[in-house]
Amino acid sequence: METTLYLLIAAILGIFASLIATLQEFEKRRRKKKEPTLQDTILDLTENLKSSVAVITEIEEEISRRKNLAKQLEEDIEKKKGIMELSQAQLEAAVLALEIPIKKESRTSTIRNGIINLLIALAIFALGYFLGGR
Repeated sequence: METTLYLLIAAILGIFASLIATLQEFEKRRRKKKEPTLQDTILDLTENLKSSVAVITEIEEEISRRKNLAKQLEEDIEKKKGIMELSQAQLEAAVLALEIPIKKESRTSTIRNGIINLLIALAIFALGYFLGGR
């Protein structure tokens, strides 16, 4: 008898719990169907305004970067125009001035490399001679 009483109480409590859950679900649905309040609308507009400000800031930064890039490109164009306007004599003089140090450097580096290679070959020959058995 006691167990049936406990089972009956548990069944009644289960029914009440399901009724409460059903009522809560109906209340949620009713709130969703309800028109947004003025406060909800203001909150939505504020969030949209914040995201718009962030997008506008990104656009301004991109415009600034592109302006700087355009300025650099214009400076490069001016430099190239200046180089192109050099006369033929100035170009030949510049080429000659650049060739002289290159020729001197190539001659000295060739001699230096030859001496280093000779010393390395002599060192390897000496090692082979002394270690390899005469």
